[in-house]
Amino acid sequence: MLNEKLEADLLDLVSALESACSRFKQRITQKHDISDQEALAVSEANFNLNYTEVSSPKLGTFEIAEEKTNLIEKWTRANNILKQNNATISTRYHGNNYNFSYWLYNGKIYRQELKRQNLHG
Repeated sequence: MLNEKLEADLLDLVSALESACSRFKQRITQKHDISDQEALAVSEANFNLNYTEVSSPKLGTFEIAEEKTNLIEKWTRANNILKQNNATISTRYHGNNYNFSYWLYNGKIYRQELKRQNLHG
């Protein structure tokens, strides 16, 4: 349907604008030597997806979200945010008040609970 296509296109546009705003904030905070990472992060609600819990000896417990098990709008939004921020396992995406860190790998979104020690260290 045209309405669904238009809605998907608008969601892509809004996601792109949000990512552009995030990059702009990053440039401004760097220019003014502001180190508060929270100024750069979007709301963690953007990552409310369907996850499957997994464990490995190296990483411990973490969760994986796949496109096929999530609403395309939510998936696209979260995926775009992580892509724009180059979120990988070694450069995970999160804000100061996040419960999880997020990253992309092999077309999936991963998250792992943040350790809450030394937050202000």
